[in-house]
Amino acid sequence: MRSGMSNKLLATIFNVGKDSIRRAVATVRKNLMQTFVPKHLGFNHISREKLIENHTRPLAQTLFGNEFNPAILVIDGTYIYIQKSGQFQFQRHTFSMHKHRPLVKPMVFVSTTDYFVSVMGPYLADSKNNDANILKHIIASDNEQIKSWLQNDDVVIVDRGFRGSIDLLEELGIQTEMPLFLKKGQSQFTTEESNTSRLITKIHWVVESANGRIKTWVFFNHVMPNSQIPYIGEYLRIVCSICNKYFKPLSSGDP
Repeated sequence: MRSGMSNKLLATIFNVGKDSIRRAVATVRKNLMQTFVPKHLGFNHISREKLIENHTRPLAQTLFGNEFNPAILVIDGTYIYIQKSGQFQFQRHTFSMHKHRPLVKPMVFVSTTDYFVSVMGPYLADSKNNDANILKHIIASDNEQIKSWLQNDDVVIVDRGFRGSIDLLEELGIQTEMPLFLKKGQSQFTTEESNTSRLITKIHWVVESANGRIKTWVFFNHVMPNSQIPYIGEYLRIVCSICNKYFKPLSSGDP
């Protein structure tokens, strides 16, 4: 995955058949998903207390924390481009009007130090699967017992694409931080509003960097063949688990 070599090239390098490469890759993928990923990714692999103690920037707690020292998560979706499908319904559901090409969307949850807490999905890319609806579905389905993991006054930092999920998060007692919108008739933000949005962006950038780190694996930076679509979620979780285990955080302290 790191170098993005095709099965054909790997078969040539190791002087074996492509079927042998496919079986080897499938065996390794299944083994990593069973033995490695659960220890390094997912809401069940780390407690709130450990996340707060080991993976939260002091700056984030200063800006958005309170006397209860809440858990702070940064959430965003990323894109994995795929081939155009010959199946019409699937082609419609994976075509993004935003990017004007077929893709699927994983939802990434990171700490303020760029530690991957969880990666869910991937989800389809049509209009019914915008960031807000995906997050609402995750919470409604209680994926990975996320509602039990989150507690009152925990903080979720998102971009404007999640505006449709703000009410649901607030009903659960979750504090949301999102850049502001211009009000009707307003031509520009006030100084206070601009500074508030800048502070949110100062913390939110880590999830963009996390998504960029995923794309440094050439496998995800290419157009994914249709044969690999069923396994995209597993490959993503493996890569993010490796990043958590072996890579240094992109941001570990204050500027």
